[in-house]
Amino acid sequence: MSHHDQEPRGVSLAMHVHSPFVRHAELADIEFALDNEDCQAVILRYDTGLGASSILRHLAEEMSKVRAVLAIHGIPSLSSVPYGAFAPLLAGVNSDDLSIRTNVFRAVLDALAAGGDVSHGTELPLVIVDDAHAVDPSTAELLLTLVLSGTIKLVASHLRNHKLPQPLPKLWSGGSAETIDVHPLTRDQGHEFCRAMLAAPVALPTSWYFWSRSGGNPMLLKMLVSEALDDELLTKNRGIWLYRLGHHRVGRNLRDVVRQQIRGLSAAAESALDLVALAEPVSREIVEQVSGTEAVAELLARQLVQSPLQQEGMLRLANPIYGEVIRQMVPPARSRILHDSLMAKLDAQPMGMEALLRRVSWAVDSGLEVSADRLFRAALIACKLSQPTLALELLDHITVADQALEVQAVQARAFYMMGDYEQAAKLLDDAFDAANTLNELLFGALLRAVTRLALGMPAATMEDDINTLLAAGERLMAEMPEQAEVIRDRVGHKAALLELMMLSQKGDYGRMGPLIESVLAGSPQLSADERRLNESIALAMDAERLCALGLSAQSQKRSAEAFAIEHSDLYDVFFIPEMIVFRQVTTALCAGDLPFAAKLLDQFFVDTGPIIITFGGGANVARGMGLIRQGLLPEAVDALLPAIESLRDSDPQQLLGFCTSMLAYTAAKLGQEELAARLIAEHQEKPGMFLVTAHERAFMAAACEYLTHDGAGLAELLILADNARDQQAPLLELNALALAVELGGDSQIERLLLICQTVEGAWAESITDFCHKQLSLRDIPVDAAVDQQGPDSTPRLENASSQQVSFFGTSPVSPHQQGATAKPAVPPSRARQYGQIKRLPLTRREREITELVVEGYSDREIAERLQLSVRTVEGHLYRCYAKLSISGRHQIIAQEWILDHLH
Repeated sequence: MSHHDQEPRGVSLAMHVHSPFVRHAELADIEFALDNEDCQAVILRYDTGLGASSILRHLAEEMSKVRAVLAIHGIPSLSSVPYGAFAPLLAGVNSDDLSIRTNVFRAVLDALAAGGDVSHGTELPLVIVDDAHAVDPSTAELLLTLVLSGTIKLVASHLRNHKLPQPLPKLWSGGSAETIDVHPLTRDQGHEFCRAMLAAPVALPTSWYFWSRSGGNPMLLKMLVSEALDDELLTKNRGIWLYRLGHHRVGRNLRDVVRQQIRGLSAAAESALDLVALAEPVSREIVEQVSGTEAVAELLARQLVQSPLQQEGMLRLANPIYGEVIRQMVPPARSRILHDSLMAKLDAQPMGMEALLRRVSWAVDSGLEVSADRLFRAALIACKLSQPTLALELLDHITVADQALEVQAVQARAFYMMGDYEQAAKLLDDAFDAANTLNELLFGALLRAVTRLALGMPAATMEDDINTLLAAGERLMAEMPEQAEVIRDRVGHKAALLELMMLSQKGDYGRMGPLIESVLAGSPQLSADERRLNESIALAMDAERLCALGLSAQSQKRSAEAFAIEHSDLYDVFFIPEMIVFRQVTTALCAGDLPFAAKLLDQFFVDTGPIIITFGGGANVARGMGLIRQGLLPEAVDALLPAIESLRDSDPQQLLGFCTSMLAYTAAKLGQEELAARLIAEHQEKPGMFLVTAHERAFMAAACEYLTHDGAGLAELLILADNARDQQAPLLELNALALAVELGGDSQIERLLLICQTVEGAWAESITDFCHKQLSLRDIPVDAAVDQQGPDSTPRLENASSQQVSFFGTSPVSPHQQGATAKPAVPPSRARQYGQIKRLPLTRREREITELVVEGYSDREIAERLQLSVRTVEGHLYRCYAKLSISGRHQIIAQEWILDHLH
């Protein structure tokens, strides 16, 4: 018996959740195809665990309301038995009669008739075949005959890496079948899946974490959620489900799924799979040397491993969960033998971060000695790959004292990621005074600063840190005078970065400018790694400063420059990419550039995986602000409520107060007075990026005014606007004035219009348009103005909204909601077209066809590309025309439908 078939030790707790159905788009595609008279069959292609069987079950329920339905299932054990798939229907047929095809044909027709009903009218009966790849040839031939004779319509599913039995493929060649692929769940489907499983709201970082780890596979997602419940890592706070990073185990159900996936592999392929799991990413050449080219080809054909485009010539498992399971299934003795025989070859190959981490973990698991330096590097990588528990486990194996402070810094980062800011701060408290080398002094300096920020400490604390750092530098200079110049420059530049963080908290944008230029000027005493890190931070800070000054174009340019800098991932323990993206998103939202903010969030939360748990609380905050900017207030409440509980659990960037203020404002504006009052009472402002803090104060003042109508909130907004003017921060002045005008401060319209002229971006443009309309109305009698514009078109400031984007997950905004936003003079770019197509109320197939029409393909070319009949393509297009309220293909090509439905 193969070691992969051995019974696992231990039994997991019972499953706590059920599997919801979120495949409504795929179901609609199938039903539409069946309604097309030229489509006689629908072939559903899927991978294990994607939910094809659930789609077919729901299809049977829906279709049984309008036609007779017969559901059968392909069974591998009966694939060599003639008509084996029809066995449940043939119980009354004599075994001798089964050899006569007509008898079987008649039995199937009788079964269809028994499932029919006169109310089904003239609709053809439907036969649904699950796992059609496992039906026998006789059954396949009978199904083909029934379809081609016009007796039935057919929906059949089959595994993507299995072929349909002959002669069913003839349905394609004859143009009678439409193929629909079942894809992994989208991020939003994954969120809905988690919410429905747990029967309560789920924080976005939590659902996206499970969605990312499962690869969008519903079966794996369900098991991960269930195991997280068993491990008590998934808990409910105030009615919201939250996940905390911690040690998780691989349960029996997950092992059984993986075991089933790899069942039937040859011995050589099984050996190759073990090697990939233990060493991934690993060179394909090495695996082929050990196990043979045929073994690797077998794994690729079974889609158990893949060769990523960005890692040419390398192999890794198709799903990271497979690695976790298989590594536990490989016997320790075999793991040790593979390690000893292959490590020399593996180390001779180029090695990235993931490979180094995997090989160090492999050596530790095999009981081998690993150098302290290698353990330290692997632990730092584990932190940067969002595996804090693994980082702490690796650091426990370091016994030498030479790297004690650096080890503590990495431990602090691990605890920081797990939301234990107090423990992280404790590890870093005495770092400056205890440092004996320059590297020890500087390694965790930035992390120390952001840890204090996460604890809500005031800017004065950071000023103390700067002075302590400089004093420690003076001490080292006295101890090592020969290195005095290097120490002075390197410590000075690090202190400058801390000062920039402090000025960011204070909103002192005037002092930030010269300091940023000083950091960017660099010094010959800095290493290339340190210079790149300093430049990244300085450019990100400059993007924030420029945004506050109202210069959004320059701000985005600086952000892009910061993100484009490549730096050593092992140089520092600080969160460089996350810090840059946070400022990019913040500046884009504040300037009203919702498409850019959405693009950043989509990219960040798709690509970064588990880091979502640490920094993902801001996702709902960003979503909520985007919805508020569009005037979609009920949707904003739905986004912001879960965000508050997520941020109570983990809030490294001090966004809880901002989130609370926006929700209080939204609730008060909607008349939800009890919720608004509670939020106002709970609100606590803590120091963070002043760009955010200024917006937080303005939203809170507006919330109080909506709730009390006593003029105090309006007065506070005008004070905030005056303060922003004194700070020379026009964007912040604009935001405070806009809320004041919304609350009835009409006397500020001229000032608002004036400040808009100094601020770049979509938000300022929308408000400028609003102000012009308001001022023009002052010269028109009220009755005449109503007669001219109509009751629903009088401009209101909350309607001066930026264009919606896919990340914010809302339905297209109707024209009356966007009354103050002018339509663009030119069609959007192609990249934006596709994003907009995805947001329209179309099924997946309709979106595919629409995109190809925009590309310029003819109906026949689309049919060939998608394996459809021309009539099927035409039917989908007619349905699109009806949904988009357009008359024909020419409007899709001209992109007029984009303007009509998205602006």
